[in-house]
Formats: sequence, structure tokens, C-alpha cells
Amino acid sequence: MKSGTTFIQGRCNANREKLAQQGILFPGPTWGRHARAVSDLIESKSAKPGSWASLRDEINAHPGTAIVSMEYLGPIGAPRMEQLVGDFPDTEIRVVVTVRDLGRTVPAMWQETVKNRSTWTWADYLDAVQHRGEAGKKFWRQQSAGTIVQRWARVVGADHVTVITVPPPGSPSELLWDRFCQVAGITPTDWTEAPRANESLGAASALLMRRLNEETSDLGLPAYKRKVKALGKHVLVHRKREEDPIGFTVPRWLRKTSDKMTKQIADSGVEVVGDLAELDPVDTKGVDPGTVTAEQELAAAVTALGTVLRDGKPNWAQKAVKKEKARTKA
Repeated sequence: MKSGTTFIQGRCNANREKLAQQGILFPGPTWGRHARAVSDLIESKSAKPGSWASLRDEINAHPGTAIVSMEYLGPIGAPRMEQLVGDFPDTEIRVVVTVRDLGRTVPAMWQETVKNRSTWTWADYLDAVQHRGEAGKKFWRQQSAGTIVQRWARVVGADHVTVITVPPPGSPSELLWDRFCQVAGITPTDWTEAPRANESLGAASALLMRRLNEETSDLGLPAYKRKVKALGKHVLVHRKREEDPIGFTVPRWLRKTSDKMTKQIADSGVEVVGDLAELDPVDTKGVDPGTVTAEQELAAAVTALGTVLRDGKPNWAQKAVKKEKARTKA
């Protein structure tokens, strides 16, 4: 998660027909089908039975390359990996893992948890990541790229695994996509831009979301997504130019962990597209969330309240729900 997957998924989703012209299948009608299929594969509580079988059968019937992209596939265990491989007996499987430096990943993942109902403070989250607390265990399950790559290499072979490093700040905006196309055998063309999704919040808005999570703990999950999460994704996100981003100075312990992770990838023998040096953690410019003032949080809250009152009915939330359903419908 937080390693460019949303960008790649959106680009593929918006260019399904252009990919098909190259003989490449990106199962649809939306990316949500990938999410439901993988949820079914890993037997998630919310899974729709038969979703994986449907996707599997379509891919097996396709004569050319097929792309399935879902970040939940990264940290699955060996038994699930072997099941996946067995479901495509006549297919050459290639595993692509996108990896971003941990310096940018830590603050991005804290914000992601806040946008998904977490109430962990920034300080508590950092402590948990360092000492493998509750939040830290989940973080490292998703972000231990060296372990993930080695596990996949053992199941499908190192020659069938490719790591794509996420370019550092200041790189050309298309570089990650170009690297993915190189691996997937996609020929350059005039690509349709996908709507930006999962954009980051400013520090004050992220803190406001955390407070709202505490205040709305009694809401059911559908109502939370429709109201609170939508407020963050479609209202507060527009304040990020007015707010300081979340800053993070990489501590020594994280640099040591990153060095071990990079060595694991190098020692695994998998192909690397990009440069492992790009995984050296970089500091993130911004402010420590603990230094954000009450007045700054209040400004974010007033903006959110103003939007709700101005609309009368939460039109932005209704549009967000419709957009999400359209993106993920079967």
C-alpha cells in the first residue's frame, strides 16, 4: 500500500480499451472487480463468493497478457500464493511489487489509517511502528517489502518477480508508469488520464479526521464511509494547499530497517526496474502533527462545516458515493 498502486490501477482502468488493442486484458468493467476477486481469494469477511473464480476463468480464457492489480496480494502467505499459481496452470505468472522508501511511507500510512477510521495519534503510531505494537504489526505486514519479495520468489521463482522502485520526489510524473509499462510489455501510446484518487490531506485536516473518528465511533461502517470518509476525500482534501503537510525526519532505527529491507531485495535475485538506491529513506518536508495548533484544526473544521451547510444536502457525499459505486461496481 501507498507505493503507487492506486495510480497504476487508475491508469489501467481508464485505458482498458487501449490496452485491449495491444492484446492486454485488464478485467473490468472497473478495478473494483480486482478488489472483490482478491478479497474472495483470501476469504475476507466481506468477500463475495465466486468473485475470484469469475476473474480466474476470464483470465484463463484470454490468449494474451492479463493484468491483475490489488495490493492485498502482496503480503499473502505461501499457501495462498500456491493456490493462485495453481489456478493458472497454463499461464506464465509474473509478480510485480512496487516499493517506496520508508521515509515517505510512514507518514502516508498513518494518514491512510486515519482516513479509514483509526484514532491513533501520530506519536503513538510512530512508537508502534518502531516497537511492533498493534499498529506497527499491521504496518510491517504490508510494508516489509524484502520479506514479501522473498516469499513470492520462493513460490514462483526469482526470475518471475520484478521490483519496481517508486521514483524519488522531483522525478518526472510519468516515470513510475513508464517503468510499469516496461515490465508489463505495454507499448507507449496517448494515454487517457485517470481521475486522481486517494490524495493526501494536510496535517490539520488529518488531525481533524482523527477527532471525527473518535466522535463518530457509533456510526456503522456504510454510514462512516458515506459521511466521514467522504468528507475527508472530497472536502478536506481541497485544503491541502492551505495547510502544512505532515513532516517526518527519518530516525536512525528506520534507516537501519530500510538497509536490511533493501539487502533482502538485492539478495533475492529478483529483477529490479529503477534503482534500489531510491529506497533510501528521505525526510518528508512539513510539520510534526503534534505541533499543529487548535486554531489550525478549527479552520479545517469550519471549512468542512461550511461546505455541508452551503450544500444543504451533502451533495458532495452523494456524488462521492455514486463515483465510488461506479468505480467498483460489478
